[in-house]
Amino acid sequence: EQLWWGTYPEAGLGTPTGTGEGLWKQSPDDARLVLALDAPSWLVKHPSLPLGDAVSEADESAIHAIDVSDPEAPRIAATIPTGGASACHALLAGGALTLYVAHYVSSELVVIRLGEDGLFLDNSPAQSFAHAGTGPQEARQDASHAHFVAYAPGRHHLLVCDLGTDELRRYAIRPDGLLDDHGIGATLPPGTGPRHLAVRGELIYVLGELSTSVLTLRWDHGAGEADLIAEIPATTVAARSADARDSSGILHVEYAGREVLLVGVRGADVIAVHDLSPEGEARYRGSFDAGYWPRHFAVIGDRLHVGCERGHEVRTYALADVLALAPEPEVGLVQELAYASAPLPSPAFVMPA
Repeated sequence: EQLWWGTYPEAGLGTPTGTGEGLWKQSPDDARLVLALDAPSWLVKHPSLPLGDAVSEADESAIHAIDVSDPEAPRIAATIPTGGASACHALLAGGALTLYVAHYVSSELVVIRLGEDGLFLDNSPAQSFAHAGTGPQEARQDASHAHFVAYAPGRHHLLVCDLGTDELRRYAIRPDGLLDDHGIGATLPPGTGPRHLAVRGELIYVLGELSTSVLTLRWDHGAGEADLIAEIPATTVAARSADARDSSGILHVEYAGREVLLVGVRGADVIAVHDLSPEGEARYRGSFDAGYWPRHFAVIGDRLHVGCERGHEVRTYALADVLALAPEPEVGLVQELAYASAPLPSPAFVMPA
């Protein structure tokens, strides 16, 4: 199994880019830098072409189309600026002719058109949508912060997690993939700080980075809105490596007849396992040690891969072990699972090579 990892500068997120970070290729034998890029913190794989898109999370962000036809020597096929600061997430639309990019600092959602060859049709985004607002947590909610883009149930709208305003912004999708701003699809409790979301049927599971909680919402197709129906803590584990906890990612997993949500929590430095009932109710089961500052994680095949940003390592767990995690034996206990480890500086994102 071979993986692509995008990395931050070794000194960490927020430090100057272009200091040796980039695209790494991990094989069972080693991990090595194969393409220098400015802070490629999110990667998107084309569904049918030997191409990927890498988001450079920088003060002046850019998107790079990466030709991976030679996986040992990937190259930049094209680059365009995104027009915003700190691009942090990208979603490739169905049909692979539109790319949606969210910017954390400047908070734009931009739309980039792609050709049949997977390359950019324009020299700049075709659309850019700004947003404004604040939240009660002044240190993190001083302004709007677009963090994540996903399809709403039914795939007629896009939803953008706005960490700064505690809202899910809503955009109607035109047949050509361009968007119309349709306002707000959900308003969450003050101080939630929505970071990521996962969809299951008509249910939306929102990860509150600042509240360290998992919120369940039900989507109303007629109204194009989501209503909050439940909220539970992301983990019972207290902060261990930082003064506070913040959530880093949520993943809906179906495997071998089991259905769970996996939730990363930095500071506590765990991945929490939440069981889903047939009706979709999330129930916390327990948490296991996931290394120092687990940023991004993904299930690829029968393995769970975790990038420990500040620990400068990547960990690989057997998914069967994760799904067999025992119920929490006592409140706040961190459980241990076997894993393989490989050194990697400031890992930010993983996807299959």
